[in-house]
Amino acid sequence: MEDIHDLLDAIDSSSVGGVLATVVKVTGSAYKKEGAAMLFKPDGTQVGLLSAGCLEKDLSERLKENNKPNGEFIYDMRGEDDLSWGEGSGCNGVIHVWAEKLSGAYVADLLQLKKVLRSGQSVLMIKKQGECPGYLLIPDEGEPFGCWEGGVPDDCRVIERGVFFSKALASDVYVHRIRPKRRLFVFGAGPDARPLVAFAAGAGFSVTVSDWRPAFCTAAYFPAAEKHVTGFPGEVLEEIDVKSDDCVVIITHNFKRDQELIRVLKDKELRYLGVLGSKKRTARLLGVDQIPPGITSPAGLAIQAQGAEEIAISIVAQLIQVSHSVRLKEAACL
Repeated sequence: MEDIHDLLDAIDSSSVGGVLATVVKVTGSAYKKEGAAMLFKPDGTQVGLLSAGCLEKDLSERLKENNKPNGEFIYDMRGEDDLSWGEGSGCNGVIHVWAEKLSGAYVADLLQLKKVLRSGQSVLMIKKQGECPGYLLIPDEGEPFGCWEGGVPDDCRVIERGVFFSKALASDVYVHRIRPKRRLFVFGAGPDARPLVAFAAGAGFSVTVSDWRPAFCTAAYFPAAEKHVTGFPGEVLEEIDVKSDDCVVIITHNFKRDQELIRVLKDKELRYLGVLGSKKRTARLLGVDQIPPGITSPAGLAIQAQGAEEIAISIVAQLIQVSHSVRLKEAACL
């Protein structure tokens, strides 16, 4: 998951005066990569991580000592002597961190960023250093916003994430395309769906749970879900707008309900459509001898999972695998 989503959930008016720290470049290996972010609030609250816990305390102290925290902090984790950052860190790289003081205007722009992402749009974030630092947030639709002077050179739009020197701007520039949270729709609100929803939400998915039984489909049973939709398949499928980037897991344990769901969903373009149960049962649901390639059955990686928790882990691992493989393909095409 994009770290920025957790940070955006934590940002409010109390964040003014705090610091946003972002990993913009990693040379060699590191626990976290470009895009990892951390929020240091004025009251001492910290949200997120930039490493495996190797540098956060030092960065916090350096930010307190520096009256002007805006700038770059570099941590060389490659050394193995007792005085180096590399000793026992588990990393073997150089980590570049950009720190930015959060003004009231910056916090307002970050809250606007959260709103845009929740609308389903991705946002291109551009930051620059030098004599005229600034940031710009460019949504898929609508007007850009932020603190920025001048235009945006074409070289800032050709990469998904990374830092480089822009000749046009005569400064280092960090670019990061922030995508909305991945969405997962779980049809079925039985007890074994609870760990699936909890683990998926913890992995960064925006989860919607749907079931025809109102006593089951509740925030009490699924506190990690962002939405709870009650109704029979024919009703909820008209209400829920699934898109090509979405993932769906059918886990109702009711043959008739599963059949209603799969007959509609099999014709939709989805990132992932998984059905709990054996291949034989899924084939019966579809009335075919062979399951179409767009349907995963049984849902989850083949790790010999047993019990609700292990099965949930196998499914979430597969969802992560599918999501990352797609984004790697997209990046390779740029």
